[in-house]
Amino acid sequence: MKEAAFILKTVSEKAMSELDLESLKAVVDELQRRLKEDEDPAELGAYRAAFRKLVPFFMRSYVAGYLLRQLASQGRIKRKLNTTTLFLSIGKNRRVYPRDLVQLLMAAGGLSKAEVGEIKILDNYSFVEVDDRSASSVISRLDGIEYRGRNLTVNFAKKREEKTERSARESEPAESLS
Repeated sequence: MKEAAFILKTVSEKAMSELDLESLKAVVDELQRRLKEDEDPAELGAYRAAFRKLVPFFMRSYVAGYLLRQLASQGRIKRKLNTTTLFLSIGKNRRVYPRDLVQLLMAAGGLSKAEVGEIKILDNYSFVEVDDRSASSVISRLDGIEYRGRNLTVNFAKKREEKTERSARESEPAESLS
């Protein structure tokens, strides 16, 4: 019996050493970030309830491990395009979720789902990564249209460095004319 336990422990340690924990950590970190920032909590709650109902308690961690392995092996979580970030003047205050922006970009912006990258929705505005080749046409198609009761402003997002340089210049005291 001790021999079987030793063999199982050795097999388990070997499997763990074969896993690339650093890349798995990156996948898990990205999933957690997306859960916090991008997803609709009500919708996730419904999936969570379904998961609890459909998967027995003792199998949940195995199912989660299996799903993590599938996601990591497909490489979908780390998909990076040659993208440009766009600014959209609509955010959480209008109850906008990533799926809404994807639908808007596909319907009115003329993009395919594969051309849409990361989406970050803040309270009053959003940032969306789109394929470089499509960015200008998306701006021309979406800028000024009415969406959810307000005219949408869409343009290229400014980089953080530009914002900090501009705010530093604005905060410098003006020269007096004495």
